Amino acid sequence: MDFGLLLHTISTITPDRPWGIDIPNYFWFTGSSAAAFIISSFAHVFGMKQYKPIAGFSLLLAFVLLAAAPFNLVDDLRQPGRIFNFFLYGWENFPTSPMKWGVLLLLSYPILILFEALILYRPYFVRAYHQSQKALARQVYRLASLGRMELSDAEEERDHRLGFILGAAGIPLALSVHGYTGYILGAVHAIPLWHTPLMPILFLASAMVSGTGLLLVVLPLFQKFFTDFKQVDREVMQKLMRLLAWFIVIDLAIRFFWLTFAMPFNGEEKYALERFFSHHFYDVVFIEYLLCLILPMAVGFSSRLSQKTPLVILMGVICAIGVWLFRWNTVIGGQGIGKSTPGLLEYHPHFWGQDSLLAIASNWGIFIALLMIVMAIFPWDKEMATHYEQNKGGQ
Repeated sequence: MDFGLLLHTISTITPDRPWGIDIPNYFWFTGSSAAAFIISSFAHVFGMKQYKPIAGFSLLLAFVLLAAAPFNLVDDLRQPGRIFNFFLYGWENFPTSPMKWGVLLLLSYPILILFEALILYRPYFVRAYHQSQKALARQVYRLASLGRMELSDAEEERDHRLGFILGAAGIPLALSVHGYTGYILGAVHAIPLWHTPLMPILFLASAMVSGTGLLLVVLPLFQKFFTDFKQVDREVMQKLMRLLAWFIVIDLAIRFFWLTFAMPFNGEEKYALERFFSHHFYDVVFIEYLLCLILPMAVGFSSRLSQKTPLVILMGVICAIGVWLFRWNTVIGGQGIGKSTPGLLEYHPHFWGQDSLLAIASNWGIFIALLMIVMAIFPWDKEMATHYEQNKGGQ
């Protein structure tokens, strides 16, 4: 065999890509869940009254997002049975294995959210227990009430105290659930786009943008079509839009530090990063930054524009999509920086099968189905209406 041909063949080998489209989708779901939980904690932990009407709804949204997220990991494994390997092997490497940290976090975090939701809605389940005539329904309501069937002031104070404790404990847990995903990427030396200690913080900042954006989309739909009062809370929407604008400011600041340190001051890695961002210049600058971050930030800080609910919903959609694209460009794009080949490697997801566009669509279908089921079980609409009635009474 000709030596020149052999050398050309070896230098142009494209290695298998370990992570496909499932992983950025998984990162997006876990990040948005963390953001929804933090927004819920604004009311339950920090006592911000303006967020109390939507705190319960946001808490349930956080639970559903995290429940749907692991399906991406199962699909990425190709063989679903491999999921048990996460629990059976590798514990001897726990101190230095972010993936093993994730196993415990993905188990403990949804359990904490579920118990906080049960405590928050316990009075409604107790009332439903006394009003129901069916034995099976009464048993379900008793179970959902955690066996505490009293509605005294003392029990209400106990609920408030337990909710505060779980909410306070859940904040670092929520940050860790998504932070560990950025930690996994940041620890990889071989990929210049990932290898930075800013990656966990960067993932958390962008997650607050996507989670708030998703809440701006989902909340008005449920308020308009699945409540008795059939009305969108425009004041809360405006507050969330302003909050989103500040999250974008934080996200942009961290991205600025990331890029300005990565490209000018790195060693040989900076040339690979310059090549990557030159290739993706229009995607990153015009779509990710100008359209999906700068434009929503301008709307959020505008007192007039942030009052227009349809525009606010549109900005929520744009922000959610923009952060998903950031996850895509980071995970898929980072793996596209060739280690033994000139230029950048390309990746095109399949339409059918595992790790495909259809798999992502199916995961979103699971999310929507779970969201409808959870919202049908928990009386979020009654809890929300109670807060609005209290606000009217206070006025």
